[in-house]
Amino acid sequence: MKNLILAIGILGLLLAGIAQAQAPEGEKKEEKKEAPAAAQSELKIEQAVIAKNVENREPVEPGETFSKDIGRVFCFARIIGAKTETEIKMIWIHGDKGSLAAITLPVKASNWRTWSSKKIDASSVGDWKVEIKDANDNLLTTVNFKVE
Repeated sequence: MKNLILAIGILGLLLAGIAQAQAPEGEKKEEKKEAPAAAQSELKIEQAVIAKNVENREPVEPGETFSKDIGRVFCFARIIGAKTETEIKMIWIHGDKGSLAAITLPVKASNWRTWSSKKIDASSVGDWKVEIKDANDNLLTTVNFKVE
């Protein structure tokens, strides 16, 4: 009889513990989910530079620092790996001012050169970057430069 009472007592404690472990009705239990793996792009950036110009589909005088009197700078990119026609975006960002321009450019072959440009003047002094993203908004690379 003592064993039966002891077993009922233990069973009661176990059931009470299970009831406390369950979320109250109407509330969902918090489940741990793994973050999805970062999407990978089929595109790769073979070359990305800021330059004074582009001639014959090649960057002219690439650099990291440019004069505010230059007039215009170019972001040149060589993209490889496209299996079908797609596009990239070049997002020009000036310091803390955020995105000043987002230019969408076609990529029509597995080895493709393309570029965009930005007008530069006295108000352009400071740190800049150009983020290059694929059609799914995956960041492919960032090119940093400075205007003095």
